[in-house]
Amino acid sequence: MASFIHQLYMYEFHKITSIDNGGLKFDRHDMEFSHPSFKRNCPYLLENIKRKIANTKSIDEKATVKPEAVSKVLNDVKAIRGRQDSLDSRFSVMKQENEALWREIASLRQKHAKQQQISNKLIFNSLFFVCLLSFI
Repeated sequence: MASFIHQLYMYEFHKITSIDNGGLKFDRHDMEFSHPSFKRNCPYLLENIKRKIANTKSIDEKATVKPEAVSKVLNDVKAIRGRQDSLDSRFSVMKQENEALWREIASLRQKHAKQQQISNKLIFNSLFFVCLLSFI
């Protein structure tokens, strides 16, 4: 029965839902199928019932790939690969420059901290000296 139903679908028949059971359940004994060209007393319509076939055009198009198209794709891939290599090397240089800049920033921060300490000592000493002079 399942094979027969599959064949009906292959010939574009559609299952009709029964109103009696709300269209939700199908009883194996009460299944009904329809097709617009399958009508009583209309045998001339039967020639319109044909099996569905796969879209062979798309299969043929895929099977016949032109060598020029393949060559173009390969050239495009080579060009993209060359650009990718160039970008990779530029990225590597930028990464090295970035690391050097971070090292320089760390060094400048250390120098700034030392200069800040020296400035604080000078200010402290100056204030201390002014205080001493004011006592004298």
